[in-house]
Amino acid sequence: MAADREIDAELLAERNSYLREMQSDLQDIESLILDLSLANGAAERKQKLARKIHTIKGVAGSYGLDLMSAAAHRMEDLLAGANPSLMENNKFVDSLLAHNDQLAAIAKAYLVGDERFLNDMRREYHEPSKPQAAEAKLARGFNRVMIVEPSLAALQLCMGVLKEFGAINVSSVQDGYEALGWLLKEEFDAVITSLQVPTIDGQSLFTVLRAIPGPNMVKPVILLTASSAALDPARAQPEHIIQKDVGLTKQLRATLTELVNQSLQGCAAGKAGDGVLRKILLVDDSPEIHNLVRLSFKRFPDVQIVAVADPTSAVEAARNETPDLILLDVQMTPISGKEVMRDIKATPELSDLPVAFFTGTDDPEEKKELASLGAWQIFKKPFSPKTFSDHLLNLFRER
Repeated sequence: MAADREIDAELLAERNSYLREMQSDLQDIESLILDLSLANGAAERKQKLARKIHTIKGVAGSYGLDLMSAAAHRMEDLLAGANPSLMENNKFVDSLLAHNDQLAAIAKAYLVGDERFLNDMRREYHEPSKPQAAEAKLARGFNRVMIVEPSLAALQLCMGVLKEFGAINVSSVQDGYEALGWLLKEEFDAVITSLQVPTIDGQSLFTVLRAIPGPNMVKPVILLTASSAALDPARAQPEHIIQKDVGLTKQLRATLTELVNQSLQGCAAGKAGDGVLRKILLVDDSPEIHNLVRLSFKRFPDVQIVAVADPTSAVEAARNETPDLILLDVQMTPISGKEVMRDIKATPELSDLPVAFFTGTDDPEEKKELASLGAWQIFKKPFSPKTFSDHLLNLFRER
């Protein structure tokens, strides 16, 4: 906790230092604007002005200063459309100066914490985002994100990066228990949580989400921590761990880009003839198999894995979850996979569902029996998580 507070203070101090230095930058910009109408060197001054505004837009965004980035973007657009004759127009120069004054007012409001002014400006600047290429996929697939973060500085940094990627519905809480209540009831497209949060720490929150069937059981979780050594090695760890330091925004941007690419791959894999594999019900009493299957489908976040350890609850789970496919282990207690299969086939609303078996033997007689029960596929254990998901998706497309 002390290390996190130290990093938070460092991030906040660096952001505030940038805001204070901004006053000098804005004075330089004002001078360049006033000199635009001078005949000699107008093009060079315009380029220098454009570079300064572009820098503000990028750096402010990396610090989570969304309004400064938006204001600079508007100023950049105004300047980009200016031709030499327009730059000599006093109204155009006055408009640029007004934008510059607004940038200064926003910087001051961030520095002194004037939330009322900032909220008024957010309403003025609110526009639908226009993400491109990979970011457009994130805007569609990761619209709703939960951030569990007690630090205002870290929260603003995360919000700034998410806005770059088109996330339009970001909820934030400071308490792990409160976050868990939301996450067990409402679906989010991704979760970003600090390790050190009150009541339930980030690693425990991740462990509970993966253990209890719910709307976010397989959704991406990004853990922020001042030190990876603070994680408990004996417990489950999220796939995405980001160092909570001055490089946070760069790491988060890279992680979100990775998730975008995985999602695009998942969509490509899911574009199959008539059926799309979106949800798998995994019935196996081995936690290791649960972990291996989830690991295998990590590259395909659009495919949801609902894991059940108790075979006696498999039919009820299939009714409630309406999966596209059931993966069923043969050897389980207190009832076997074969018995579960008979119950599935005897249930009218489930009888047409494809069911694939996991088996640990190569016994041809057992394979014949499983086929006679209606098995769609039979997979041998152990299997490689690197290739299993691709193999299964290919078979499902071709069925």
